[in-house]
Amino acid sequence: MTDPTASIAIPASTVALLRDVEGGVEVCMLRRPDRSSFAAGAFVFPGGAVDAADGTGDAAYAVAAVREVLEEVGILIGGPADGAGTGDVDARIRAARAQLLAGGELIDILTEHDLVIAPERLVYIGHFVTPPREGRRYDTRFFAFGAADDLDVSVHAAEAVEGGWHRPESMLELDFPEIMPPTRMMCHEFDRLGSVDAILGTLGAHPIEETEITPEIVNRWMSLQHQQDSPP
Repeated sequence: MTDPTASIAIPASTVALLRDVEGGVEVCMLRRPDRSSFAAGAFVFPGGAVDAADGTGDAAYAVAAVREVLEEVGILIGGPADGAGTGDVDARIRAARAQLLAGGELIDILTEHDLVIAPERLVYIGHFVTPPREGRRYDTRFFAFGAADDLDVSVHAAEAVEGGWHRPESMLELDFPEIMPPTRMMCHEFDRLGSVDAILGTLGAHPIEETEITPEIVNRWMSLQHQQDSPP
């Protein structure tokens, strides 16, 4: 029987933008405003709800992921439609982002600026669901993407109060509510694996199966990680 008190989980996507640095990796993190309706004040990966215009089925999650990255940090997972690296690509991406944030439709904006997205370049790495009885629930697919070393993060002020590249181990020094359990779990994996290729290869081949983030799950996971991290 369906629990009448449980809210429906909203389909959503999030992307861990990763890059190799000396001695490990960095991941792009945003800190949500304190007024946010979900994860207020927390460090998160770029992401958000799947829109009807993103399509249907599993592909919609990947399209939503690409769209959210463009909206929130100004990075296009894609490029010129003709494949040419012309000098005005950055300007076209900035213009496309501005129109997207103003409410324009992604497909129309991309066509206008001769750009395409490449959701197939995302690597699916996990699936987390907010538990029933929460006031706001999400059914979120997690993706990873190996970013170029010189990509700049341009934060959308309405979505984040700060953003930039962080070592995963620095995120592990935080605890709830500064970092949500799924984000912490992923940062632990990034730190453990230590390189973009290892992360994409290992989690791409063995993504975290659909997990409902209950207190019991979090406590069990934290206990396991403490055992793994303890010296012999």
